[in-house]
Amino acid sequence: MKLMFEMAKSEAEIEIEKMKILEERIKAPSIWGRVPCGLRFEDLQDKRYEDAVKLIKRHYISEEITFRSVKLAQNQEGTDEYIHNVRIWMKDKMSIAAVKEGTDQLVGVLIMRIQEKSAFSRTFSRVKITYNPLYTSVVTFYNEIEKPVNIFDELGVRRYLKIYILALKARYRHRGLANEMLKAAIALASSANVPAIAGIFTTSRGQVIAEKLGFVKYNEIYYIRYLIDDKIVFTDTGLGNYGAAFMAYRIPDVEEPQDEQAQRSSRFNVSAIDNEEEDNEKTV
Repeated sequence: MKLMFEMAKSEAEIEIEKMKILEERIKAPSIWGRVPCGLRFEDLQDKRYEDAVKLIKRHYISEEITFRSVKLAQNQEGTDEYIHNVRIWMKDKMSIAAVKEGTDQLVGVLIMRIQEKSAFSRTFSRVKITYNPLYTSVVTFYNEIEKPVNIFDELGVRRYLKIYILALKARYRHRGLANEMLKAAIALASSANVPAIAGIFTTSRGQVIAEKLGFVKYNEIYYIRYLIDDKIVFTDTGLGNYGAAFMAYRIPDVEEPQDEQAQRSSRFNVSAIDNEEEDNEKTV
């Protein structure tokens, strides 16, 4: 009797262990690419959000062209407002983490979010609510670049994946990783039946990388021509960076399902952009 009880207990424990393994597999992030230098690109999961915020604060806000020009990193209020929006964007579950194999360390992020055509007509119908003047100057600039382009009509789509941030730790730059992360973003969009991807690219290098992948430039504003009160806003742009461009890529062979709500995968917890939260910005 004791032996039978122990055998039954053992079988139950085995089944419990199998269930735990299955649950871990279901919760495991999808891998969207790997590179020889030992990095993998995977879903940005909730457990990495705080690390992503730290990375953006330390390696992005002080170095990205437009933020650097207005010295946003030196302004706590502006930084806090920006990070508040970053947390909102990450909730869309469509962002990518660059992770070091072996150590599982976060070394880069690609923050993205779904844009819906149903919300487009309302997106620019009113002034965005931003409080900090430094942050507002950047948001206004991005709006001016994106506003003239109805990318839904240009590409013939009802939704697209919008890039907001591509950030890497300094020692991982200039290794072709931005190119690989954009490829991973295209793979993610395709898997979710999102037929296009777009964003504002603020560096010449970023624009060249995007063009090689098939992105098309739909609008551009040169930094020296963007004035507020007759003064150039963005002066610390670096050598060869002449302007910021809104660029988009229509992914071949990806067709949107007729019944979008019914076809969406439960893995991609996406929703239409809430105009109270959206700031229409992205930088690469």
